[in-house]
Amino acid sequence: MAELKHTKLPLPQPQMPAKTEIKESHIKGLYKLGKVIIPDFPGFPTFAETQPQKHINAMLDYMYTDDRGAILVILSLFSVLPNFVIRWKMLFIDYAAKWKGMAGAPFKMLQIALKGLIFTLYYSDFTEGKVIHGKLGYDAKIVK
Repeated sequence: MAELKHTKLPLPQPQMPAKTEIKESHIKGLYKLGKVIIPDFPGFPTFAETQPQKHINAMLDYMYTDDRGAILVILSLFSVLPNFVIRWKMLFIDYAAKWKGMAGAPFKMLQIALKGLIFTLYYSDFTEGKVIHGKLGYDAKIVK
């Protein structure tokens, strides 16, 4: 019987967490972006009330270096822009993400990165008493 030969493929090393230095400009940009993506809604905490600055490192520390750097540059830029400009930029990103092929690809990635950051921090419900999950009726458990 013939012996099977296997090719050993090199596997990438796992991403190790890297402590990220969050500056005041990053936090300011995060709050402004959060206010644009998740506007205030009666009965729900605002994005700022969830205190995302306490939990952002749990995400940023595990991002690839290039992705983390790009997010921090964007947050710094948003810290100096007025909210209506950030809203306009997000509308354009949402529009351009629908473009087909290579033209829309970078905008889709940017849309996922920015909205993913905000939605993850907000809907993780780090508020006391699980306010957001309770109001949404979200209860992730297995029921027999």
